Amino acid sequence: MPETNQLLINYYKKEEIKKVKEMMREKLEVGEILEGVNMEWITKEEVLNILGEDYEPVIKESKVADEDKRENILNTSNVTQNTPMEIARKYKKYFEEYNQNRKEICKDKNISNGTFQKYLRLNYLILELQELVNNKELGINPAEHISFLDTENQTRIAKIIQNYNCKITNSIAQKIKRDFRKSKKSDENYILSKDKLESYKNEKSLKIIFTQEEIQKYFNVIPNQKIKEYIIRILENTQDV
Repeated sequence: MPETNQLLINYYKKEEIKKVKEMMREKLEVGEILEGVNMEWITKEEVLNILGEDYEPVIKESKVADEDKRENILNTSNVTQNTPMEIARKYKKYFEEYNQNRKEICKDKNISNGTFQKYLRLNYLILELQELVNNKELGINPAEHISFLDTENQTRIAKIIQNYNCKITNSIAQKIKRDFRKSKKSDENYILSKDKLESYKNEKSLKIIFTQEEIQKYFNVIPNQKIKEYIIRILENTQDV
């Protein structure tokens, strides 16, 4: 393996390790932490090793000694403390109190910007999806992406999850948001369906790693988020490809 590629791999692995440690400080659940990292650069075993056996997340059911009391808590329709939506509403309150100054909020409350963004976006979900998040039928990471959709498509997602027991992964949610935004830009009507979700599951992607030298040579003046569009535009305009 070329030395430059190995350096890039090491860099991305370090970034994922930082991300794990940030989520640990927020006391997120193990499942949420695993969903929040890119498994292309770090393995599940490496994440679990970083967490250690003594890691205690905040969002978990309270342990109650009295079994009758436990039964009442499990059967109640009220939301327990420290649910994702309670945290989301708390972050929304911070957002209003600090006049939307994210930097000050994250500094004063010791919250990473990424975590703050995820929970804040949950407030833009319809009630049915908020309930699915609280019941762990929809993960926080995919829920953040879905929160950018309009009410009609959010309602469709809720019905698909409830009627077909369909799991919306982070990867699928990213594709849904991607296509929804594309349709908005082109003034098209995006309608989510179960068949469309199935197509997202089967959608293949290709990841190519450029060396720093190649980036500087070919893409130096192009913002990172525009490189893909740039390459596709060249391919579409090249007849011989």
